[in-house]
Amino acid sequence: EVTVSSLTDGRSLTFPTDYPFYTQASFSIVNDSLLFFNRYLGVEEYAMPGSGRPRKLLSGKKISRTFCDRAGSLWFTTLGSGIYRLISDEFRTVQLPENGMGVSAVETITVNRKGDALLVGDSHDAIFALRLRGMELARPALRAAYGSNRILFVHEFEHHRYVAGSDANVSTGTFAGIAGRSFAGGIKSACMVDDNRVLMGAPWGAAIFDLRRMAFTDTLWRGRITVVCHQQDTDYIGTLHGLWRIVKGRPPVFLGERDATLRNRISAMAEAADGVLWIASYDNIVTGYANGKVIATISQKNGLIGNICHCLLLHGRELWIGTDKGLNRIRLDRPGYPISCLTSRDGLSSDVVNSIYAIGSTVFVGTSAGLTYFDETKVQPGDECSLVLTAAISAGRDRIGDTAHLVLPVGENRLRFEYAGISYRSAGDITYRYRMIGLDSAWKETRSDFVDYQVLPPGKYLFQLQAVNKFGISSGLFSLPVQADAPYWQRGWFDALLAAACILSIWLGVTLRIRRIRRRHEERERVAQRMAELESTALQSQMNPHFIFNCLNSIQQYILDHEGLTANKYLTGFARIIRATLHNSSKAFIPLREEIDYLSTYLSLEKLRFKEKMDFTIEPDPGLDTNLYVIPPMLIQPFVENSMRHGLRHKTDGKGRILVRFSHLGNNLVVVVEDNGIGRKRAAGYKTREHIEYQSRGMSLTADRIRLINAKYNKSIQIEVADLEDGAGRPSGTRVTLRFPIFHQILQNEIL
Repeated sequence: EVTVSSLTDGRSLTFPTDYPFYTQASFSIVNDSLLFFNRYLGVEEYAMPGSGRPRKLLSGKKISRTFCDRAGSLWFTTLGSGIYRLISDEFRTVQLPENGMGVSAVETITVNRKGDALLVGDSHDAIFALRLRGMELARPALRAAYGSNRILFVHEFEHHRYVAGSDANVSTGTFAGIAGRSFAGGIKSACMVDDNRVLMGAPWGAAIFDLRRMAFTDTLWRGRITVVCHQQDTDYIGTLHGLWRIVKGRPPVFLGERDATLRNRISAMAEAADGVLWIASYDNIVTGYANGKVIATISQKNGLIGNICHCLLLHGRELWIGTDKGLNRIRLDRPGYPISCLTSRDGLSSDVVNSIYAIGSTVFVGTSAGLTYFDETKVQPGDECSLVLTAAISAGRDRIGDTAHLVLPVGENRLRFEYAGISYRSAGDITYRYRMIGLDSAWKETRSDFVDYQVLPPGKYLFQLQAVNKFGISSGLFSLPVQADAPYWQRGWFDALLAAACILSIWLGVTLRIRRIRRRHEERERVAQRMAELESTALQSQMNPHFIFNCLNSIQQYILDHEGLTANKYLTGFARIIRATLHNSSKAFIPLREEIDYLSTYLSLEKLRFKEKMDFTIEPDPGLDTNLYVIPPMLIQPFVENSMRHGLRHKTDGKGRILVRFSHLGNNLVVVVEDNGIGRKRAAGYKTREHIEYQSRGMSLTADRIRLINAKYNKSIQIEVADLEDGAGRPSGTRVTLRFPIFHQILQNEIL
């Protein structure tokens, strides 16, 4: 015997052992209420203070230690076989005898007529009776048929008789082994209509089986059936293509006509106490149907696990759903129908659930690996969730030691976090929520165990991370301050220096601009002053004493010759040209019309003075608006005077002629002054022999004025001089072409 005593309260526990003294053994006390005897051939659990039979676990394993974690799960360390964990102490599993045909799957569960035993149908044509107390076999297995067919329905009625339906047939008999009848043709589903009638669905259709007559009576449907359900006076027929409703005396109604969720393959149905019919389909959607319409839809979006629903059970206000990936429990009495899930990780013998039955608070689950049962009031689906940061990598270095405050130097702003969520019952089914406050405040979700920031901009951030296990339980919030250093050109002092440099550059630029404007203004003033001087000089040139003397001599001669009318006419023209010269000399521009009048008056005086030996023509183009175009005054007259003085003055053959033509060509006002004089070459010879005081300065002054006007308005007045020749190649005159910019548009733009 081995005796274990408490040093604090004196409690002791004595139990026999047949192992020799040299066998390895140890003791573990859990929660001050359980004692575990760890030995080479397993572990035994004793309830303190030594009442009841011990529970044996891990038979054949060399157990070294036992301990309990914070979630209440038991862990067992072994010698050479690894570590084991007892997921839950609330789940119990009963494996049905194999009978030489392998592990049996539980296909259907019900209770016997007396209510003290479960009737369990397996996948090998066997029916087992298990006592509810102790879950032990009440009698040997009953073979409803011989083969490997699934028992999909079993019911006990009077005198210990039973009716069972399998994939192969429908059979009746007694639990005492007295054979009954067998009907060829298997079933897919069955449900009780009343104490004496069973609604059975088969591949060939649906019919009522009468227990008193032991025969099929009414045939309700012809065609393949997947599941049937009876509700008061209404029968529901599930098919491969949807759900039908049959009311006695009326034709069948296809319910999928109104709702698309009822057009798929129907896999299970169950009726609630409030009359709602819950329907499961192969597309993993569970539909609530009442009063001729769909009132609720539950799918994977709501948290339903599994791809195929195998069975439904309504127990109180809870809907249990068996799938190929576990068991779902839906609370129908709460808003939104919250869903919790149980799988093999929580204690089920398998994730493939074929049938569900409940008695009181005990739920029985038939799986592909046996029968599992548990008290639903003691099972709390869930597990604590914790979070561990395993790495913080920057520039290829793990900075996990700097996680109090992580500072990233310049050029090392790529950051990768690696972490692990710990929730044993979730078995890796963990979702992570993270965000980097300062970069993006919105939460993001991932199932990956790392987060990678390729380029983290300079600044201060707060990285937050949280793990959420499959039960929706969150870990504590992990927070890590992160600072990414900025390069020198992004720091405050550099910004201040750059701002100062910009201000200095602007100040220098403004200063230089002001100086340039002042110089330009001074230059313009000098140009204006020079132009005024030239205009005054031009006035003096045009009003040279030689011209005035000639005019006065002509007037005197007309008076002496008693030609008073001619003298008066000449005097009037002389007065007009003097007045026009004085008037135009004060203006920068005059209309083209006034320039034409001025030239006409001047040429008229010269014509009178030359005694009709010359003639002139002034031709503006017909479409030229002489009131619109403007030109600088006193620029054309010197060229006309030059034609008179040097071209026509020495002409001896024929009458002299001067043509002045105005036209618009492209972006220019074109003025042509043409004469039929002796030409520039012969005129140059006469010019050299003249007294210097008579040589005109008009052309040089005009050239200076044109140069200043071009500089002031940034435009070009162009002058072209061409010598004219007759057919024999002899000089026949001179043509001067002046091209003026459109000055009225230039002046208008300056005003705007």
